Amino acid sequence: MKSGESSVFLVRARRVGFVLICGILAVAGVSVPAAEAQPPADPVYRLKTEPADLSAVQNGDPLRITLAGLPKGARAKLVICPKDVPDNLMKKVYVPPWTKDSTLLTRVTSYCQDEFGDEFAGKNAGMQSMERVRSSTTGDIVFDTTIPRGTLRPHPVAWDPLYTTYEKAVNPGDKFPKVPWADNPVVVDPVTGAKSRRQFSFTCDENNPCSVTIQITAQDAAGKTVTWVDDSIKFTPYLPGIGVKGCKGIGRNTLDASMPERLGRTAVAWNQALCAPTKADQPTNIVSETEDTGLTAFDKGASDLMITGSGNALAAQTVRSREYIPVGVNAAVIAAVGWSPTDVNDEGNPLGSKLAGTMSFTTAELANMFTKGGQNPDAAGRGGIFKNGSPLVERNPALSAIKDGQPAGVIAVNRRAGYGGNPDFFGVTGETGPGTIPLALSKVLAATAPKEWVFPALGKEYFGALDGKTPGVISDLSVLDPGSSQVHNVDAKTGQLSVRKTVDNAVAGRGGDCAGGCLNWVITDLATATVNRWTPVALPDGKGAFVAPTEQSLQAAADAMKIGPDGTAETGTVAKDGAYPLTFVEYMAVPVNPLIDATCKPMKEKQDQLKAFAGLAAGYGQALLPPGMARLSPGLAATAAERIAKIGTGTPEKACEEKEAAKNPPPPGANGVTPASNPSPGGPSGGQGSPAATPVAAATGAVPAVAPTPESVRAAKNLAESIDIPKFAGAGALGALIPLVALVILATLPSATAYVAAGRPVPAWLTRALAVLIGLLRRRPSGGVA
Repeated sequence: MKSGESSVFLVRARRVGFVLICGILAVAGVSVPAAEAQPPADPVYRLKTEPADLSAVQNGDPLRITLAGLPKGARAKLVICPKDVPDNLMKKVYVPPWTKDSTLLTRVTSYCQDEFGDEFAGKNAGMQSMERVRSSTTGDIVFDTTIPRGTLRPHPVAWDPLYTTYEKAVNPGDKFPKVPWADNPVVVDPVTGAKSRRQFSFTCDENNPCSVTIQITAQDAAGKTVTWVDDSIKFTPYLPGIGVKGCKGIGRNTLDASMPERLGRTAVAWNQALCAPTKADQPTNIVSETEDTGLTAFDKGASDLMITGSGNALAAQTVRSREYIPVGVNAAVIAAVGWSPTDVNDEGNPLGSKLAGTMSFTTAELANMFTKGGQNPDAAGRGGIFKNGSPLVERNPALSAIKDGQPAGVIAVNRRAGYGGNPDFFGVTGETGPGTIPLALSKVLAATAPKEWVFPALGKEYFGALDGKTPGVISDLSVLDPGSSQVHNVDAKTGQLSVRKTVDNAVAGRGGDCAGGCLNWVITDLATATVNRWTPVALPDGKGAFVAPTEQSLQAAADAMKIGPDGTAETGTVAKDGAYPLTFVEYMAVPVNPLIDATCKPMKEKQDQLKAFAGLAAGYGQALLPPGMARLSPGLAATAAERIAKIGTGTPEKACEEKEAAKNPPPPGANGVTPASNPSPGGPSGGQGSPAATPVAAATGAVPAVAPTPESVRAAKNLAESIDIPKFAGAGALGALIPLVALVILATLPSATAYVAAGRPVPAWLTRALAVLIGLLRRRPSGGVA
């Protein structure tokens, strides 16, 4: 860091520290831990939830609950209950006197232990009645599960007067099952004559918080086995989705921003940084679209900006002059989702653990897995790579530990929670539709494993015209199942939610077969995998050493990729040691010519909004990137600053001509794309790459892109606009400090903007300082007892 910048940083650090210290003192009196447990029991234990704050989690979000400090042999069970478990039970006796029973364990057993339907999974919640035992390795009891949202099946509660099936005693001589406290008479339907009584039920949603109750059984200090309940974990489950919080909503100058789903959380964070502190209009209206559809919408002017990871490679037309601004570094990954018996309990028996360690695959093994069919993994299915004793299994202990005995020695890598004797073997899932992820993956496999990247010759009903041939470079995972008789090379689904639902059994570890291990492989991006706590596998670099996707390996790859004619780093062109091979750069496509209205007049305020949003994304917005997405390298940051300066530098007349031309675009090679101002990702500060690099390879074998109709674009935008904007979630000191942190962000905005306006990259100290502030918000305290 230069001395001048160091001085500026120290001065600002003092100011920021003063503001935060004052804020902490101001709110210290109202802070409350996120998950406070009951008073110490015998034996003593500690409880932690990840995430710590469950006040605004979404249905299906990953949740880890850890119990530490319990004695050997301890076990625990999860049960979903209402936030406040009813306290209306009578003691379970059959003769008077009738007295009340307020024991929490009895109440949980009576009110909560029935089937709880989870809306996300479309079945019983994986959390309900989940039991785990203590690990002899760590001494902990760990639950890896997901947040449920739904309703408990109505059921009678025998010893609650309001829900009992016992009849009310009306005469002094009435004996059990007639009791004087019963208050649940039979009701007869006047039309059908059906008889019914009240039954107990409850709902968990954003308006009805619930509890995760934990029934813990362990030996106390005297060696006596005791069972008690901890009901300290409260959660409020929202519907899955993304929405900008704390802002006014859509305004006249709000930009239409097309992007794939993987960028949704990032775009929300960028929006909130600009509009939440002052409750202004949203800078952008997030339109979730596949990359090819979004690029077409951008070219025709239906969207003001678009985010893609592969430049023009997926574009059906490129009439509108554009700059591609790097805004983050991401990667295509194959994530392992599921469980393996890699641990042991206190009795020395195998204990299933959620996959956390990094496995490693060669590109030949991946090519076989994605082209050789989903049937019979004990034979030739998946190219035989999962057979007992194969190099893949021997290399990865989590795979070799998985056995189910049907038949003996089969490695049960099954999509739906266990092999179960089914000869069909699925287990590779990803999103359908053209995108950067299949493009990056297939380019690498076609180049490094051409012999394995071939469909078997099984007949045209399986692979159609590609029977016995290579799929080549593809842009859509659906191409891997081209025949009429699908063999499930990849079970491609529409949208991230559908993918998550498909792998839900493996995530929750449902079913008896999962005790022996169950897995799914998800083709996705690193940021999405990280958010869902799916573990990406390591792949070989240029010298064959296995490299996991990390911030360091992604940045090393980004600076080593070839640069195409459109100025973007070409996916699948990494051959540097220590670089992750499936890295790609996320780019924001922005127009060179000004934004115009229907009469071709410039829209100055909207144009200013576009430049501010792009400047934030490439500048201090780097501190708001989600876990898993790497920040721009210095070279990419310099490139971003140069390209932001080009926004809107053209003429309204040229923008009007493009708008008309985009309706009937010229053939490829005769378009109006402006050459990249700085084609090297290293930029002025250095780096590798050349403007004369090989053009982006055309995707082959992919489903032809279908241009969106005005109705489909309008429907997508209406859907995005209809997303509810909930209040800020959070509690405790850090939750109360959100406005103060927002104030600090606002205070640094002019400095960051000045750097961008001057064509200089925002200095590292500024993004680091903001990263620390955002990190404070993410690291809220976990609950616990001792």
